[in-house]
Amino acid sequence: MKLADQFSKSVPQKWNYGDRVYAKYESFPLVGMVIRQNEFGVLIHSDLPLILEEGMRHVVYCNPKTVKKLVVLQD
Repeated sequence: MKLADQFSKSVPQKWNYGDRVYAKYESFPLVGMVIRQNEFGVLIHSDLPLILEEGMRHVVYCNPKTVKKLVVLQD
């Protein structure tokens, strides 16, 4: 598959760059910012590092079904 074909696929965009979200990566809850969404999932930059068996990670792909918009309460 060519790179142009991969990008030409129409994936419905629910999340935009910079959206604050709550998600689960495997069984770990995280809060972070959306980088992008594609057919593999939603790429999220977490606020706090995830310490996993393979090492520390800040950027992870999450299942779109586990991603929810973060509700921010303001005064």
